[in-house]
Amino acid sequence: MTINKSVSINATSTTTDGTAIAYFNANVSASGTTSNMNIQNQDLYESNKTQVRKDKSDFDNAVYEVEDEQASANKVPRV
Repeated sequence: MTINKSVSINATSTTTDGTAIAYFNANVSASGTTSNMNIQNQDLYESNKTQVRKDKSDFDNAVYEVEDEQASANKVPRV
């Protein structure tokens, strides 16, 4: 039996009133990482592009942290 472990990460970039602008999702596993951004509202994206891009950067950093945690947990000690 093979057991595969993965971590799913999701976030939403919103306006100050909570309206969704873009969704971010990623899946981190031993076999690799997939990451996507889906723009929910193109007009809101255009008028909030700087904030959405910052949110995407923050999201990417959170994904990197999970990748690093998994890499550390999967290290095989050298003999």
